[in-house]
Amino acid sequence: MRIISDAQRTGSEPDPAASDRETLQRELLDEMTGWFPRDFGGAFKAWHRHALSLVHLNVLIALEAEGPLPMKRLAEALDVSDASATGIVDRMEKRGMVERRHGTEDRRTVLVYATPAGGQVFEDMASNRRSSLASVLAELTGEEMAALLVGMRAIHAARRRIVEASPNIETGPDAASPPRA
Repeated sequence: MRIISDAQRTGSEPDPAASDRETLQRELLDEMTGWFPRDFGGAFKAWHRHALSLVHLNVLIALEAEGPLPMKRLAEALDVSDASATGIVDRMEKRGMVERRHGTEDRRTVLVYATPAGGQVFEDMASNRRSSLASVLAELTGEEMAALLVGMRAIHAARRRIVEASPNIETGPDAASPPRA
């Protein structure tokens, strides 16, 4: 981390034109993707507060991303058997996280929907994350926050350009997705 460390020590910004672009990119990726298990403690607590396992969270993520899903597609998304998906949905339905409804076009099709309680999981996680990030931001100077804001806006603009150029590209947290509103 020579470039970042030198900038921090001298109080100056690294000169991207004079710096090795690959080194800068690697260091930025290291900074943006580095984490420790304790960093996710609040998220894990939120999941457990809702009595969610990681499998249950994956169900809610699939429903959030795709909307209501037929049981078969949900099983495929989870990479489990239809019988396993049924058991997972049974447990989640008992906890009020999801509900099943028959399809309007074909009553034989059973669709799985997230309930408001299931959606609340993401709101709680987002609230916890915002609170944690606010604590970190409180440690930055106004100049540091302004520079970070410029950088974050540049990342989001670049991501939008990539998505617009290739609509089939996979998006998500690792693709610098904008935060949920």
